[in-house]
Amino acid sequence: MRFRWILWVLCFFCIPVFSGAQTNISGVVNSYYQVVEVIPVKACIRVSNITGLLPNKRVLLVQMKGASFLTTNSTAFGDTTSTNEAGFYEAGTICAINGDSVFLFHNLLHSYTPSIGKVQLVAFAEYTSANVTDTLKATAWNNGTGTGGVIALFADLDITLNAPIYADAAGFNGGSVVVSNTTCFNAPLAATNYAYAGANTAPQNGAYKGDGIADIAASQNGGRGPLINGGGGGNNHNNSGGGGANLSAGGAGGGNSSTAGCTTTLKGLGGKPLKNWGGEKIFLGGGGGAGHNNNGVQLKGGGNGGGIVFIWANSITGNNYVISANGGAGGNSQSDGAGGGGAGGTIILAVNTYNGGVTVEANGGKGGDSDDGGNIGRCFGGGGGGSGGAVYFTGALPPVTVTTNGGAAGIETGRDPGCAAIQAATAGTTGAIITNYTFSRSTANAGYCALLLPSKLIAFNCLPYQDQVLLKWEILNPELVAYFTVEKSENGTDWQRLFDLTAVNNQEAYSSMDRTAIAGKTYYRLRITEKSGYIYYSPVRQLLISSAEQGFSIWPNPASRLLRLSRNTIGSAIVKIADGNGKLVYHTTVVGRLTELTLPVLAPGIYFIQVNGSVQKLLIR
Repeated sequence: MRFRWILWVLCFFCIPVFSGAQTNISGVVNSYYQVVEVIPVKACIRVSNITGLLPNKRVLLVQMKGASFLTTNSTAFGDTTSTNEAGFYEAGTICAINGDSVFLFHNLLHSYTPSIGKVQLVAFAEYTSANVTDTLKATAWNNGTGTGGVIALFADLDITLNAPIYADAAGFNGGSVVVSNTTCFNAPLAATNYAYAGANTAPQNGAYKGDGIADIAASQNGGRGPLINGGGGGNNHNNSGGGGANLSAGGAGGGNSSTAGCTTTLKGLGGKPLKNWGGEKIFLGGGGGAGHNNNGVQLKGGGNGGGIVFIWANSITGNNYVISANGGAGGNSQSDGAGGGGAGGTIILAVNTYNGGVTVEANGGKGGDSDDGGNIGRCFGGGGGGSGGAVYFTGALPPVTVTTNGGAAGIETGRDPGCAAIQAATAGTTGAIITNYTFSRSTANAGYCALLLPSKLIAFNCLPYQDQVLLKWEILNPELVAYFTVEKSENGTDWQRLFDLTAVNNQEAYSSMDRTAIAGKTYYRLRITEKSGYIYYSPVRQLLISSAEQGFSIWPNPASRLLRLSRNTIGSAIVKIADGNGKLVYHTTVVGRLTELTLPVLAPGIYFIQVNGSVQKLLIR
């Protein structure tokens, strides 16, 4: 973190340290890992494949499914009895990897049940500074592997949008459309149940439901009852699907208002709203239900829900591009039932500063339109709209454009005037915008991680040396080691790589310098990578660097208007002060070792003072 502050400050004072430092990104930048077991006592996550995972990498652990729900043949079908662990998530950092086991530096906050809940580990895409040059996407949710649907970005400094960040329709799947035979019945033999086997097309009495936070038996995956937050499918004959849900409800599909043939209104019901447990749980948008179809003219079912976007950065420059997790639109129909729209997904923005026109969207998908084609006495309503999603800001509501609108209801066209009263679809409800949010992240050190650390390291120390830090260590069996990586942190949690140093056979003692040190508390650790690929860490060392070692000292700190400056030299020096956004707020030239500076009136906060080539943090109260 202190290394990051130096980079910010040098940039603010126009020293060209960022030339070529920004990384261009586009497409899919995340990797997804199926979790097979979670062992909380060891902060251990077993995954199906460790390719691409490394110690010190940030990860997002999230349980996608696992809720319990009612399956009664009534409007209560799909009511949640318990979400169980579904929706629990947390950000963490990898301590070590052994076989298929990933160990975290911190204890887990929550319990997870991979055996029933489809838990995934998502590796953050990490950058110092990132430039989105073409659409950045999520891999779509895959219910078979239990992975995908998530974008997770981390940038030490900033993310610049020159293209959108797009997780639209990357969430839970909409109900698939299949073509039923033409068999149908009016009362009392009409298909009035809330669940049927969606694969049965002779006839299909209930179109496929949209996917939600639980899996369901094949014998019940069709029909008008919602799958918790997944919209219900339209029943036989030609009723439309309901919209998916997130933290608010999806809209109901339109119904059959025919006066000829099969005439029973059995519309797909909208997905049911979820609870976020005070922000501890996050969800993909629920899929829309499919419409009942027996003509096969239009073959798109319910819209997919929106995905999850987690952005963790100091600042975002939007350039009027969008960050979105919108639900997908339901499929249109031709003299059949239409599909329901998918619900908006979830967006978490852990960002300090927003610049240049940022737009954030987690809107529900529109329900599909239904064209009756003027058929005599045969009329069918459109699909239900998906609900809006959820957007979380870690601070107050920033100066951005943010929407979580519910999806519009599908419309019915080409109606025969001889049909009965229209059975219209309904729109999805508006989602949630939540401010001053704290995302889930453990800070309690995992004891088992410490057991995995030094096995051959004899000593590791750091000492102040003039305006630098001397790092020294000794290692047994250096011939087993490939290289060392020195890392440092401001808070002992967020770590930055300083440099790598190749190990030398028969050389046990090593030393190097940190030339980026500034005054204050700094943490250091050593990562040892053996030739076998095994990685472990040294104990963390804390060093308090005094201002005198930086060539100048200031007091009081925090200050208000009067600031005293003491220097080690008597010649002239240029003094500059910048605020946290890089704006220069004070500039003067001083001569001599001791100077009193009268500052302008400054807003309380963190500033940076530079005296010639040295920089320190200054607090204004």
